[in-house]
Amino acid sequence: MINPIFESGARRRMRTVRTPVILTAYMAALLVFSLCMLTDFMGQGIRVATMRLSTEWTIWATAFQFFLIALVAPALGAGCIAGERERQTFDLLLVTGVGTRKIVLGKLMENYLFLLLLIFSGLPVLMLANMTGGYRVVDLLVILLYLAVIALAALAVGMVMSVLFRRSLTAIIAAYLAIFAIGGGTWALALRGPLAAQYTYEFIDSLSLMDPGELLFSLPVTIYLCPPVALVMLLASQTGILHTTMHFTMRLGDIYMVASAAGFGKVSCVSIVAILAGALLLIVLSMALLHVQTDVRRR
Repeated sequence: MINPIFESGARRRMRTVRTPVILTAYMAALLVFSLCMLTDFMGQGIRVATMRLSTEWTIWATAFQFFLIALVAPALGAGCIAGERERQTFDLLLVTGVGTRKIVLGKLMENYLFLLLLIFSGLPVLMLANMTGGYRVVDLLVILLYLAVIALAALAVGMVMSVLFRRSLTAIIAAYLAIFAIGGGTWALALRGPLAAQYTYEFIDSLSLMDPGELLFSLPVTIYLCPPVALVMLLASQTGILHTTMHFTMRLGDIYMVASAAGFGKVSCVSIVAILAGALLLIVLSMALLHVQTDVRRR
């Protein structure tokens, strides 16, 4: 009962030379990056200072993978339906009778599993941080879970654009613009505008006395849908650093203090769930739009 679109696409992808080349290049880049960052551990014992360097390396390696997903996933999603239309093979898919729902899900699963292969293939390299004592295995697995959710969300954005536009290049450009708008827009709306939280001095002074659930509810809704902020808070909850980055560089200010009182781990968990829910809604929207388009063409 395997989705035929997924099965056909996955077989075709894994039989090409491009797939092992991409996987090898990705692993080589991550390994070279890791060796350059971990040279302080070579030929000497593990100290507290070097353990912190290992933690910082893991943060940079996670940011590298996050950037890779943001760069690759939207393009993969945007080429799913638009690419079939450009090659004039989309009508052939409809003739098979699999339906628009299976077409969207099959294309999505094919590209998503490829991204998961890239993400989880980096786990052996990330485990170097565990060997040096800078990270726990469970924390590394949580990072991979977060990256998997981000990959699904980015693919879903690309899929919507692939349904809306008939040319791959247009869909890819629109997908990148949408990703940028989501990342920057949700962050900006959390700081300024009608959706931004308006905290009083009395509220900030009483943070230690308030319930974590109440604090989570008081945060701006858009902050939970901002992938970069969610990533920084997740890493801050695991490492105990990046606080200055949030407070000054990212200009979070009061949001940082409220999130710290509620717990960065709790905030990041809510963000992961919110981003996953948004991705699922976009997937449903893609199926609905494609169904409407095919019905209009039939009439």
